[in-house]
Amino acid sequence: MKKTAFIILGIVLAAQLLIPASMILKHERILRTGELYRFKTRPIDPADPFQGRYVWLGFENDYIPGINKNEPSPKYNERVFVSLGTGSDGLCVLKSWSRTQPETGDYLKLKYTGTRTQWNPDTKKSTYMGLRFHLPFNRFYMDENKAKRAERIVRRTTIDLFEPANTNLVTNCWANVRVLNGAALIEDVLVDGTPIRELAGEPSE
Repeated sequence: MKKTAFIILGIVLAAQLLIPASMILKHERILRTGELYRFKTRPIDPADPFQGRYVWLGFENDYIPGINKNEPSPKYNERVFVSLGTGSDGLCVLKSWSRTQPETGDYLKLKYTGTRTQWNPDTKKSTYMGLRFHLPFNRFYMDENKAKRAERIVRRTTIDLFEPANTNLVTNCWANVRVLNGAALIEDVLVDGTPIRELAGEPSE
């Protein structure tokens, strides 16, 4: 009886070790062999960009443009396959969506969050932009001490680069994201073309 209990305990412990090990191997494979895409972030507010050990990122191109709002769309919170492409500016764009996995090209499986609109302060109206999706890679982790240093650099870069009216925001920022078989991981975040880890004195991976 005791022998059986030990065997079961051994199996449970082995499973607990194998799961994180397989996740690490998967992450390494994505970073090593995944296709590189550049996702333009929304402005980083230097007043509080880091939450402990990570910077929270929002993305500008989190929607599929050019889709007629009267066409069928996914259900709210439905996960669908979204094909990826690269725009003329070298940044990633979401191209199309499907409930079946694309046979060719890179894609992500994303949650539909509704339509994307843009507010026009002149006309006081919102303009329909397209179908919006949640990009799940919105946290970039760093050593906490390095994150604090990066925070100060982001603030200083803001003051150096922008006019007084805009000194609350850094806009020239994007994330390098590796994509493989529908999964994605952030490789690095760049501010004004320089990796934020390098700015903070932490070697980029």
